[in-house]
Amino acid sequence: MLIDLDPQANSTTALGFEADFSRPSVYDVMVDRDKSLSSVISATHVRGLRLAPSDLNLASVEIALANYPGREAVLRRKLAGGLSGFDYCIIDCPPSLGLLTVNSLTGADEVIIPIQMGYFALEGVRQLLRIIDLVKENLEHRALRICGVVCNFFDARSRLSKEVLSKVRERFGPLVFDAVIRRSVALDEAASHHQTIYEYAPRSRAARSFRDLVLEVIGSESGPRG
Repeated sequence: MLIDLDPQANSTTALGFEADFSRPSVYDVMVDRDKSLSSVISATHVRGLRLAPSDLNLASVEIALANYPGREAVLRRKLAGGLSGFDYCIIDCPPSLGLLTVNSLTGADEVIIPIQMGYFALEGVRQLLRIIDLVKENLEHRALRICGVVCNFFDARSRLSKEVLSKVRERFGPLVFDAVIRRSVALDEAASHHQTIYEYAPRSRAARSFRDLVLEVIGSESGPRG
């Protein structure tokens, strides 16, 4: 199952779900005590994949939950009764460190950290690591662990990309996955066609990179990374 907890709803639209505010979404689950996660899950065209869709309403969830007791752990409580029958649950977080990301962390067992090969990438990760520590210490979730770090949008022609990749590996050591996701036109084209890279260009370098990453993630389950 994929839970799209990003108000931009890129995962939702990439899977072919157009903006539809009449359709129940994760927002309804977050703000309605009686709304179950299972009630918003939809089948997708990808075999075996279910989606809990997002919409722009999620951008206002901090206001909606302003006076809600235990608002940092709403998703954790909803997940407690909504994961039966799924091998994996992946939460797509927003690119910010607000309430939605905190809910994702309190609801998760492991964190995969994607890092774009850009100038401000490491500073963003430092802030995320501080949030992870706060969640573990203050929200009674000490079992939360980092599964690994993914180097994303790597451009082999760019000196900056190479420098950032080197710094990431120096900073995080064995936590960095060997698989590096390069910039790829095929990935953008696949998303525009509402297809996965395995459907759109299964023999592409991007497809091979993601396949290698999946194998590493599965392999990491046999022992701790961090």
